[in-house]
Amino acid sequence: MKMVYLASPLRGDYDRNIKNAVEYSRLVSECGLLPLAPHIIFSQWCNDTIPEQREQGLKLGLSLLEKCDEMWVMGRKISQGMQGEVDFAGEHGIRTYFVSYPTLKEYYPVSTDEVPLLNGQDCREGSREENYMDRLVVLRLESLKPEYRNARNQLWIVTHGPGCEGKGGSFSDTVHLYHPIDKDHMAVSRTELLGIPREETVEMLKNAYPEFVNGIAEYRQEEEEELCR
Repeated sequence: MKMVYLASPLRGDYDRNIKNAVEYSRLVSECGLLPLAPHIIFSQWCNDTIPEQREQGLKLGLSLLEKCDEMWVMGRKISQGMQGEVDFAGEHGIRTYFVSYPTLKEYYPVSTDEVPLLNGQDCREGSREENYMDRLVVLRLESLKPEYRNARNQLWIVTHGPGCEGKGGSFSDTVHLYHPIDKDHMAVSRTELLGIPREETVEMLKNAYPEFVNGIAEYRQEEEEELCR
């Protein structure tokens, strides 16, 4: 069972935040995952209002996070403690997802197969500002319905569209996509794309879904033939 570290605020409305962490844990467990919320565990003996005990709780939380498969940042508010967890996860290569609507399971980053869903960590740094024309791109997981939510359906090829350049000067940010396996076509807003995948990401997907190899090669060949006509 995949272990998921749930990061959410604690300070402020303490009782409400503890109840929220309990509710998030319940919802995540219903998805077949093992939720680990540090607020529920360490608050039993670490008083967050006492600096020494708070520091102990934060250290214990990071030790727990190090053993988890993923971290989910629950909600849009990121506290100082949560930011420390996000930084720690990034430094240790722990896959991190930001869940904007933590009480709605349809927004949860739950894959329909065993391959982890893609996020910003899987894209080249700064690639969101690049020209997407004829490039492989990563589609946000939230743009897929839960029943289609897997990494296979997140990798697309950009064919055209006024939003390819992404400089904000176009009348539209629409980008047209082509799926190299299913040969489906789709138009999305540029904001629904996370960027251009890292080479390691593409190789990982080719290994997980071997059909990507032929699909991408066939598309490139068709493009070359079209240019020669």
